[in-house]
Amino acid sequence: MSLTDWLLDPSGLTPHGFCLSWIPGLIWLHAGSDAVIGLSYFSIPLALAWFVRKRNDLAYRWVGHLFVAFILACGLTHMLSILTLWMPAYGVEGVVKLATALLSVATAAMLWPLVPRVLALPTPAQLGRLNAELTRTIEEQERTAALLRESEAKVLAANSELERRVAERTAELRAANAQLTEALAERAVALEALAGSEAEYRASFEAAAVGKVQVNPETGLLLRVNNAFAGMLGYNRADLAGRMEWPDLLWGEDRAAEGLELARLLSGEASVYVRELRFRRQDGTPVWGRVSATLVRGAGMRKAGARLPPLLLAVVEDVDTMHKTALALKESETRLRLAAEGAKLGIWELDMARGLGWVDRRTAAMTGGTLPAETWFPLNGPEYAAWADWIHPDDRGERAAGLSLLQTGAAELVQMQYRVRRVDGDPDAAEGGGGWIWLSHRSAIVARDPVTWTPTRATGVLIDVTERAAAEAALREAKADLELVVAERTAALKQRDLLLREVYHRVKNNLQIIDGLVMIQALQLKDSDGRQALMGLRSRVYALGLVHQQLMASPDLESFDIAPFLDELARNILLSGADDGVGLDIAVCPLMVNLDFAIPLGLLVTELITNSLKHAFPDGRGTITMAMRRREEGDVLLVVADDGDGIPASPSAEEDGGGYRRGLGSSIVKGLVAQLDGTIAMRFDKGTRAEIILPTPAVDMVGRSAGMAAP
Repeated sequence: MSLTDWLLDPSGLTPHGFCLSWIPGLIWLHAGSDAVIGLSYFSIPLALAWFVRKRNDLAYRWVGHLFVAFILACGLTHMLSILTLWMPAYGVEGVVKLATALLSVATAAMLWPLVPRVLALPTPAQLGRLNAELTRTIEEQERTAALLRESEAKVLAANSELERRVAERTAELRAANAQLTEALAERAVALEALAGSEAEYRASFEAAAVGKVQVNPETGLLLRVNNAFAGMLGYNRADLAGRMEWPDLLWGEDRAAEGLELARLLSGEASVYVRELRFRRQDGTPVWGRVSATLVRGAGMRKAGARLPPLLLAVVEDVDTMHKTALALKESETRLRLAAEGAKLGIWELDMARGLGWVDRRTAAMTGGTLPAETWFPLNGPEYAAWADWIHPDDRGERAAGLSLLQTGAAELVQMQYRVRRVDGDPDAAEGGGGWIWLSHRSAIVARDPVTWTPTRATGVLIDVTERAAAEAALREAKADLELVVAERTAALKQRDLLLREVYHRVKNNLQIIDGLVMIQALQLKDSDGRQALMGLRSRVYALGLVHQQLMASPDLESFDIAPFLDELARNILLSGADDGVGLDIAVCPLMVNLDFAIPLGLLVTELITNSLKHAFPDGRGTITMAMRRREEGDVLLVVADDGDGIPASPSAEEDGGGYRRGLGSSIVKGLVAQLDGTIAMRFDKGTRAEIILPTPAVDMVGRSAGMAAP
């Protein structure tokens, strides 16, 4: 589509008359109305243009040209509305409307800033009044001249005097006229300045960050409040201005004092007052505010011929947070003072920027009164030098180095201890060593210069730690004595361990000798029962020797883990007296035991396994199972079982009530179970099964507790 078609005949669009169904009455009504409006719009700018052209003295002539262009564009839009009734020239109409919109926006944007300037120009009425006054003055002058001319013949002698007076009068009138003109100009400037000042005051009143209030001092009614004051009390502005009175907003206990201050203002005794008082919020809670109030009196002020009433202007600053902070600070200072008194702390401060120092009463007492209490004193004065002489000579260097770190800012925190001469002691006693007290010194930097970052203020505490120092000295002596005793005990324990290991070693060797003798004796016997008895004895001796061997390898020579001991013991018994077809299945949990528990347990296991090897496997084939685990009840379950058939399923006359054969082995097993404070139960189901419940050894319980407590 070409630009011409888009402007004059867009494709698919119909003339506006089509929308009016081509009704002649409507068509001509719209066409006639737009024609009349358009002709009027063309006539008005012509008149404006002619007026602007004729009045060359008009200010802001460009405004008239803008109006001429704007009204002509408006008239052109109405003419195009007539065209679009019969021709769809909507593109041209839109372009003209856009130009009209731009002209209207430009005219409005430039007109509003111009309004105050135009309003400031003198009105024709003002100029007319001035011209009228000038005209009257001229008429009076003309009348005076006429009278002079009429009386010229009669008063020829006074003519020169009269002319002189007329000239003076004329000069006076001209000066008065000039003064009047100047006064009118000044009045216009003053009115403009007053309007600007009032606008600035209104803006500052409404947008102020602090509360501002206007009150009628005679009735106490709030005339005007800003948002800051209303928000401070939790009200809306509409709920305060013109509805509530100033005393109603005050806390009950502060109303009387506020009334006295207001009375002093009204009486003229005071021109302004500043005080802090409490206000009542809308929710009933108090809030502290600092009120700065002054009274604007109506004397000499008139408006429309009536004297204005006095007005109370108040500025209210919210100081509630400051009051609460001050109260908290006061409470904190009280607690700090009580804590310092309770802990017997001496507090001091250094103002390095001014070269001054300050100490409290306790610190002054520690210095023997050389430093004045609770007053600032010069650091280069005689008081501070006298205090330095009280410090032990051996500690003066360390103290000076610590203070140097603090004063130069090399360290934020300085801690040290030094000795000071006792207040009640003499120098000779101090030199002898009995007249000194120990002071603990802690100091920190609390302020620095923001530019150079050098320390400007430091504070610290002094604590008399003489008793603690004496206790530490006594503790060091006791520690040395204790270390000596520990060293002696350690040497004794090492000697005991050496002797105990030697005893275990010798017992083990002796048991091995016995084992060898029993073995030799068993090989020489022809009787199988005797040989079997000696082999059983040999197993018991081996168990005893194995216990001593485990103890000898134990770190503490008192306890060891029973699991590897039982494993080695069972395998040795199997190797000594079992056929090749007999197997061994072992599952034993770790268990720490001592000598009193290990010997009977080892003998018990030896008897049970030996008994199974004797009676359970007549054909030389089978498996012996040994298992030990901890039960939830806190004790230990030991099971020794076989899958043989050496013991009958039901007890015979030669068996006891528990299903165990009577004899030496039965007695040994029962005795060992009783020695261990345990219980035994025998079961015969596809073999023999011995279930023994034993209490957990005390040494294992201690070891487990220590293990659980370790990190």
